[in-house]
Amino acid sequence: MLSPSKANAIPVEILSEIFLLALQDRSYNPGDLALVCWRWHAIMLSTPGIYSQLQIQRATQKEMVRAFIQGRKTSLVVVIDLDDKGDGNVFNAENFHASFMAASQAASRWSHIYLISPPPHGEYNDLQILQPLVRLEAIQLRSGFNKFVEPLMTEICKSTSPNLTTMYLEDPVALLYLVQPAGLHITHSLTTLQILLPNRMDSPVDILPHLQRLETFESCRLCLPIYPPDASLPLIHTLQSLYLNSVSVQWMAGHVFPALQRCEIIYPHHADTMQALQHVSMPTCSFFLYDSNDLQPLTQFHLPSLVNLHVKGRQ
Repeated sequence: MLSPSKANAIPVEILSEIFLLALQDRSYNPGDLALVCWRWHAIMLSTPGIYSQLQIQRATQKEMVRAFIQGRKTSLVVVIDLDDKGDGNVFNAENFHASFMAASQAASRWSHIYLISPPPHGEYNDLQILQPLVRLEAIQLRSGFNKFVEPLMTEICKSTSPNLTTMYLEDPVALLYLVQPAGLHITHSLTTLQILLPNRMDSPVDILPHLQRLETFESCRLCLPIYPPDASLPLIHTLQSLYLNSVSVQWMAGHVFPALQRCEIIYPHHADTMQALQHVSMPTCSFFLYDSNDLQPLTQFHLPSLVNLHVKGRQ
């Protein structure tokens, strides 16, 4: 809305504050703001609290990581993605280890860590987190990082603050850390939790009572215990979006979900527990998807605000 001359007259300090406010409510992407002009790019790089993304891939060298970290004062988004065979680089375990450990020396600045694809054939050893993860806000842990899960989750449980509100997990071992006493402070702070397991676990994981602020819950193949009708489940009151795939819905029976706006249930387990007088009420839910070969439990959902209904099944 301002001419370029007037826009350039805005002091750096004010633009920095504007950028931080815009990013806090997630109205803008840091990369989009940095591409507006050279001045904005420079301010983004020099403003503490604005994220910079560090990617560690097959071609990454330790010197590249050090230069990236030293050239920025910002929080760091760290992405480990070694499934980049198309660029012709052969995986080198020694280079990867050195690159990761260089990044780990700035772990206190990590705001997000995305563990997308692990080294091939488990070709890595002795990965460590060298600084406390005091700024961590989000973590995505895909399957395959077997030997690194324990040191990573140990450090997360030991040093993360309530700023850690988002977790995406595909590793059952990592999930078990969240229900141990040392990890309960994490589950208490989460607002988004995605658990997409490659295989169903043998034993139930009693995680629902500890999710005190959860707004988005996505789960696939998670084994839950049978909860008594009077069990204290705080997420019932806070959930806004729910996705369950091959997960028990027994815990939902007889409850009111006042904030739930979107619900997807696919091949539910223990759906027969929703008998007469065990209605599930969702007064604000506008989108509901139900996919199952047994459609009878569908009649137990009370959805007065429904706009979109999707039903799938052989019946």
